[in-house]
Amino acid sequence: MATIDETKLLGTLNKVLKPLGTALHKQLVKAGCTSYVKTIYIGYDLNGIMVAALYPHIDRVEIALALPDSHESGLLIDATHLTWKTLPVAIVLHDDEDLAESSALVEEACQRIKDGVHDVERPNDYFMKSRREDTRGAHRPKR
Repeated sequence: MATIDETKLLGTLNKVLKPLGTALHKQLVKAGCTSYVKTIYIGYDLNGIMVAALYPHIDRVEIALALPDSHESGLLIDATHLTWKTLPVAIVLHDDEDLAESSALVEEACQRIKDGVHDVERPNDYFMKSRREDTRGAHRPKR
């Protein structure tokens, strides 16, 4: 169940996106994640280990996940712009078609944390270097 703060943040989504963000939130909570709101995102962890961060935007839902940056899903983008050391990739959802594959990726991220196999921990200087290298344009998909 969403808290008042989570409901308020998810409520900023339009009528197409709100069901997507709500479905992902419910899936993460059902998987045993603890959720909390930090101004612009909802964070999710299992036993104190970060699993995901959900960002509602005006035209999309973005969710960073505890998956390896080498993961092969075409939905995943590089999430360096979000600066999570342990969440290197994200999904950007625009409609219902994105939700089915996204749900499978969310489930996989939760299982990686439960199994203790998620070993991504980017060093602090990774983000500074990335910013210097990416001064030419917007963040691009990882493929």
